[in-house]
Amino acid sequence: MPLRFRFVLWVAALGLICIQPQASAASPASDSIAGLNAKFLDVMKKGDTLGYAGRYRELEPVLSQTFDFSEMTRVSTGRYWNDMTDSQKQVLVEAFEDYSVATYASRFKSYSGQKFEVLGEEPGPRKSVRVNNQIITSSGDPIRIDYLMRDSGGSLKIVDVYLKSSISELATRRSEFGSVLSKKGVDGLVAALKEKVGEMEKEGQTASTQ
Repeated sequence: MPLRFRFVLWVAALGLICIQPQASAASPASDSIAGLNAKFLDVMKKGDTLGYAGRYRELEPVLSQTFDFSEMTRVSTGRYWNDMTDSQKQVLVEAFEDYSVATYASRFKSYSGQKFEVLGEEPGPRKSVRVNNQIITSSGDPIRIDYLMRDSGGSLKIVDVYLKSSISELATRRSEFGSVLSKKGVDGLVAALKEKVGEMEKEGQTASTQ
């Protein structure tokens, strides 16, 4: 092969290499949700063996790391938050976190071929990132569960969850919590959350013995 022709081929090859798109860096937000999905799936597959208490233990550290429960509690309580003492806020955040973990431990209790998919992400309000996500049921029907994430102490954490892409969990909680706070105060809301956790725990224990 003539030297000149080989040089032309080499230049062309170099040009192709140069214009190849660089692999984009993994998104911290999408990676976080993918990790959460993987944990949900793992717990579901071991659901019967773990039982309710085991699912709670498995999920608690992951949810605590992925969700900003303090911010979610603040938003869920609305104007009542500013009137609380630091001690009341701490107790309420702990009760809300316990309730949230219990809800997921109760919800993701068995596996029948479900799949989780991160669909992408888009900018959200106030420098947040919305990660679009869905669960494919055993029948093949997709259920959208999107997550709104915002920086919290140097890492992105979930601050809201959207069912069917439009139903905000915090908006629903704000209505529920506001009603309880207006009638029974912080102690009443903490008691109500603990009562719901007790009901889920009892239901989980009953199911494991059947």
